[in-house]
Amino acid sequence: MNGRFRGKAAFVTGAGRGQGRSHAVRLAAEGADVALVDLGSAGKVENPPYHTATIDDLRATQAEIRALGRRAELFEVDVRDHESLARAADQAASDLGGIDYVIANAGITDGFRTTWEIPPEHWRTVIDINLTGVFHTCRATVPWLIERGAGSALVLISSGVGIKPVPRLAHYVAAKMALRGLSASLAAELGPYGIRCNTVHPGGIDTGMTAAMAELNQVPREDLLAGFRAGQLLPGDLGIGDSTAAVLWLLSAEARMITGLELTVDAGESKK
Repeated sequence: MNGRFRGKAAFVTGAGRGQGRSHAVRLAAEGADVALVDLGSAGKVENPPYHTATIDDLRATQAEIRALGRRAELFEVDVRDHESLARAADQAASDLGGIDYVIANAGITDGFRTTWEIPPEHWRTVIDINLTGVFHTCRATVPWLIERGAGSALVLISSGVGIKPVPRLAHYVAAKMALRGLSASLAAELGPYGIRCNTVHPGGIDTGMTAAMAELNQVPREDLLAGFRAGQLLPGDLGIGDSTAAVLWLLSAEARMITGLELTVDAGESKK
């Protein structure tokens, strides 16, 4: 790796596994120290029932990063809890000497239902985690980015459905589309500080979320993956590394004049 992030510190939510772990480990491989945030034992997600990352998952991410010779601090936090998230951001800034980058990645999905069949409590949970949790993350960390100054950046992880909606997942679609507006607002507000904010919109990637979708909908996992592939312009499976490459590029100095971008990593699905 080329050390693009040497001497930098990043704050990553949903870092226990999947895309969040991939982003955090790659940042460390390129020189960054990382604050790893995930639910762990801080609570659980019900309505819908969702298997979240455990403290062991977080520790596994931490071990990978420490094996690379970088610092990794753990924070078991529910992103729905703004006060706890703000304390984590403050502690991370203290431990790591500040915060340069934020990746708001934590999210969940649900089973497929028409909009009028979604239980109100499921709507609240999906919106609270996938949208309000990202707002909480930004509110907790942006003051530290401003303190760090020009060159700092945020990436909000949306979804391909935030660009091209799908039926029977309205609460997830609504949250992921709303992140585009949140990012655009932040880009406008933070531009005068020289701080950038962008969204990444991954297509269907085989992660723990795919396993959750298969379980919640009682369908074979391979059927979901086949559906992802069928919707793409390019053949083959998207990988976690494809999403991570986009995220790290947006954080890097190579993208220093890019803000307010909605970057799709979907093998062309949004254009089909």
